[in-house]
Amino acid sequence: MRAAALDEALETVAPIVADVRSRGDEALLEWTERLDGPRPDGLRVSAEAIGEATVDQDVLRALRRMTDAVRAFSAAQRPPDTAVEAAPGIVSERRWLPLDAVGLYVPSGRSPLPSSLVMTAVPALVAGVRRLAVVTPSPSAAILVAARELGIDEVYAVGGAQAVAALAYGTESIPAVDAVVGPGNAYVTAAKLLVSSRVRIDLPAGPSEVVAIADASADPARVAAGLLAQAEHGDDSEALLLTDDEDLAARVEVLVVNHHNVRVERFASLDAAVARAEEYAPEHLELHVASPDAVVARIRNAGSVFVGCSSVIGDYAAGATHVLPTGGLARSTGGLGLEAYMKPLQVVTATPEGARRAAEVVVPLARAEGLPRHAEAAA
Repeated sequence: MRAAALDEALETVAPIVADVRSRGDEALLEWTERLDGPRPDGLRVSAEAIGEATVDQDVLRALRRMTDAVRAFSAAQRPPDTAVEAAPGIVSERRWLPLDAVGLYVPSGRSPLPSSLVMTAVPALVAGVRRLAVVTPSPSAAILVAARELGIDEVYAVGGAQAVAALAYGTESIPAVDAVVGPGNAYVTAAKLLVSSRVRIDLPAGPSEVVAIADASADPARVAAGLLAQAEHGDDSEALLLTDDEDLAARVEVLVVNHHNVRVERFASLDAAVARAEEYAPEHLELHVASPDAVVARIRNAGSVFVGCSSVIGDYAAGATHVLPTGGLARSTGGLGLEAYMKPLQVVTATPEGARRAAEVVVPLARAEGLPRHAEAAA
């Protein structure tokens, strides 16, 4: 989501977030009725509803395979604890611990996304998070089945900015969490930014984006399919082809002619196309080029890069997260990983001799900074 859209969304959701913070459940229910339809009978989805939800067997098998892939990739990301004797007699440690409670936002409604529940919940489970609370408007059977498969029983049938506020500040029905993660529309993204002074958020993962870099070797139908797949998420999603081949550009334009959020840009060289992609810093970057390794080596600004496959393969079947930075934030941040569910605890242990020697550092620096009691404490 680019800056102008975000500014507008922040203005819209600010009163919603403030109202839920102030009035709790009543405000949550009122905003849900106003924005999403009939007021729900209750906020929490019953254990019976979760237990009775069913999907076709092929969907269930796909969810399980996706879960296995995400679990494998997440487990490999665990950061190591470190301990260093940084000064004589003083050991400084950094121990990684799981967060206690995490809220998971799962888009539903027009496009229910059980895949997003898998993507956000599995790393949390691998990290060892004790409590997972899912918010999702009008939860589909597939989302409830995914929750059951993952052992999650705390699911609330509410979405939008009001759900994000409820997770961050807590209401009578929804206890507050320590972090809020998961993708959503512009208003969900804006709400996450507004509550980020109270809870950790993963990243402002707004409407989907894809950039494809393609040369004369690319298959036009395959390129168009990848662009249209991400554009399918909504009118505010963006799909962009960057190419140095006029014939490819013309053929792709024919295939995407009825889709206003798919664009084609022509360049004099592949180098210029790569430079444009780096400037754009897309959520998804597909490479349809004869020498992809050379291009990958030049990429710094993208949420996820796809070589030999479209972004949908990576988003669903590779174990890699599809909760990725949008709006150009890939310049400074990456996709959702295990570290989002963990925090480092720093431990400093000193021997008596180590503490004595440390005073030789602390006392003169504390005096130079005008902090005499620091010097006294060290001495």
